[in-house]
Amino acid sequence: MSNLHTVKISIYGKEITIKSSEQPIETQKYAEYIDHVMKGIGKKTGSMDMNRIAVLALLHITRELFALKKNIKADNAEYEKKVKEFSANLEAVINETGVQTKLL
Repeated sequence: MSNLHTVKISIYGKEITIKSSEQPIETQKYAEYIDHVMKGIGKKTGSMDMNRIAVLALLHITRELFALKKNIKADNAEYEKKVKEFSANLEAVINETGVQTKLL
């Protein structure tokens, strides 16, 4: 396993120290995002139950992750389609013009 970094983070008013293989600055960014989401949910729901807010934050972040994965998959499919179209068009032009594509 790679080197672990000890990082102090604060999420929803709770400070904890964790060990992470990520660089400390990255771990801090993750914690700040989680804190931001939890605070937003806390304000919207008016709930004081940290466990409930944490679960809702996890669901929210997971929904974002799944949406991004879906978008990436769709983008990759579109990219592959365009590459195939481009290749077919290029092959047609080569065949029409008789351009030699192999080295002598």
